[in-house]
Amino acid sequence: MFAANENSSGTRKDSVVNAETTGVFGWNVATWDLREAVNASAELLGPEVDEFEKADLEKEEAKLIGVSLVKKSPVRFECSYYTTLRLPGSSPSGSTNIVIGRVIAVHISDSVITDGKIDIGKVQPIARCGYYEYAVIRSDAVFEMIIPGDQKNLAGLEGNAGQIKALEDKEASDAAIGSLTNDSKAQRS
Repeated sequence: MFAANENSSGTRKDSVVNAETTGVFGWNVATWDLREAVNASAELLGPEVDEFEKADLEKEEAKLIGVSLVKKSPVRFECSYYTTLRLPGSSPSGSTNIVIGRVIAVHISDSVITDGKIDIGKVQPIARCGYYEYAVIRSDAVFEMIIPGDQKNLAGLEGNAGQIKALEDKEASDAAIGSLTNDSKAQRS
């Protein structure tokens, strides 16, 4: 998912138009180290301007779809387009388009992996907060909280997709044992 403002006359960013037209798009995590390039690429420019060149970014071609990804971004997704949600606006920056897609390929730099998981403190992602303000997540700001409740509803959130399969296998095994037990009881009656 990504969001892009329109200008006051309703002109949409090329990223939005391209995703809708081609049916695919790339997503690159915006990081502290890439903040200046992120800001430069936010400018509304004509389709003849290469935003990678304007922002001095090196391209890396996607493996499954025909788009360029930001080589220095430590987490990159290749996505198939799903829909665009247009949020109307009245400010000089116009409306906002939120483009939603399905991730079909993931590229993660080994430099941001710790114990088999993405280490958000190493990624140092940035987020736009509003106005001209941004925030960065650093290692000392990352903490963990486990949602209370039935653990089978949480499988995979801990970073281990194998937990989902293990729970599904256990449920299937328990169901099979329950079925055998019921069949055995029925035969005795």
